[in-house]
Amino acid sequence: MNDGVSPLYVACYNNHKEIVEILLDRNADINKCRDIGASPLYIACQNNHIEVVKILLDRKAVINKCMNDGVSPLYVACYKNHIEIVEILLERKADINKCMNDGLSPLYVACYNNHIEVVKILLDKKADINKCRDIGASPLYIACQNNHVEVVKLLLGRKADINMCMNDGVSPLYVACYNNHIEIVNILLDSKADNNKCTDTGLSPLYIACCNNHKEIVKLLLDRKADINKCTDTGESPLYIACQNNHIDIVRMLLEKGSYHNKCNNNGISPIRIASISGHNGILAVFNEHSRVGLYVNEN
Repeated sequence: MNDGVSPLYVACYNNHKEIVEILLDRNADINKCRDIGASPLYIACQNNHIEVVKILLDRKAVINKCMNDGVSPLYVACYKNHIEIVEILLERKADINKCMNDGLSPLYVACYNNHIEVVKILLDKKADINKCRDIGASPLYIACQNNHVEVVKLLLGRKADINMCMNDGVSPLYVACYNNHIEIVNILLDSKADNNKCTDTGLSPLYIACCNNHKEIVKLLLDRKADINKCTDTGESPLYIACQNNHIDIVRMLLEKGSYHNKCNNNGISPIRIASISGHNGILAVFNEHSRVGLYVNEN
């Protein structure tokens, strides 16, 4: 065919075991790929054709032959949650850490898709637990982003690097706070994640929780002694962003925990001032509930 599909490939695709054996007995090229790089073994793994996979491996098919984008037979089996195929490939010494061209590993894609049994198998076979995508996302990071609680527990139980960040400095805890994944945040904090680890622009987990009005997460972070006054590179504190975004309950929480009410950003604008500029009268009322701050408001 024009796209390189061989008779063997199509027989493997359709799970025609006897035809596969006939073709191999007649010396069909077992590794002949489509133009996109898909081999007969690859397509059998993708389609969960277990017996065909065994036949091909017994006949010495190249086990790590990848698609043009780097997707291996093991990777696609992990992606599809084909557990028995994964086990067969690993028993035959498939490269457990072979990644796509952009760095996605079999473990990463299993974590991404919440394929818990596949994750267990890969970890038992010593997959690189901290192997990251080219953009820096680790298996733990993606499990936290996607709110896959059991996968997060598995990874932390196997000593995944809890503070390993994306290339832009976003940590697993930060992304969980950003997405309001409360149970994940609890797990990470219980496992001693750095609750002040900031992005490259200085955004802390507390800052992003305040920005997005995630009240329960703000409370969790404050209870774990997150730095309440930690500012971004532009000088914005958690209190500042809560005032700017009119998050009244969070402003109240921060003030009760002793946040600096007059901490200005790099342009000299204080939290009270940004609330006033934005017409957030409810925020100003909260400041006036705190007598020391109330005097400050009246003086300005």
